[in-house]
Amino acid sequence: GTRAVQLPDPSKGPYFLKVFGQPQADTACECERSQEANLAQSLHLLNSSEVQNKIAAGTGRAAKLAADKKRPNQEKIKELYRWVYSREPDSVENKIAMAHLAKHEKDVKVAWEDIIWALINTKEFLFNH
Repeated sequence: GTRAVQLPDPSKGPYFLKVFGQPQADTACECERSQEANLAQSLHLLNSSEVQNKIAAGTGRAAKLAADKKRPNQEKIKELYRWVYSREPDSVENKIAMAHLAKHEKDVKVAWEDIIWALINTKEFLFNH
């Protein structure tokens, strides 16, 4: 069995979880969690080195998409949208992503990182996921 002193202290959780509404575990009520977006959440997604490092990781999704030379970029863009938004991109979104990849064809990994960063910094991602 686990002793009480071995259990993690929920009040010492990561900053990311606190910013995005981790309950303090003072009560069992779901009302303890805020469903409202706030400035701290937006700034954290925009500027956090933690988020940037995860996007740029050598084993991350951007690196895998850049290394995948077998599939066409349109298919990879659809996969990315399904992963981020649980839907496929519309024609405008697809065109923008394809143009960005074409513009940065010399550094494809950075182009994919940019696209991922842009997708997670939208109202759709923040409010729906």
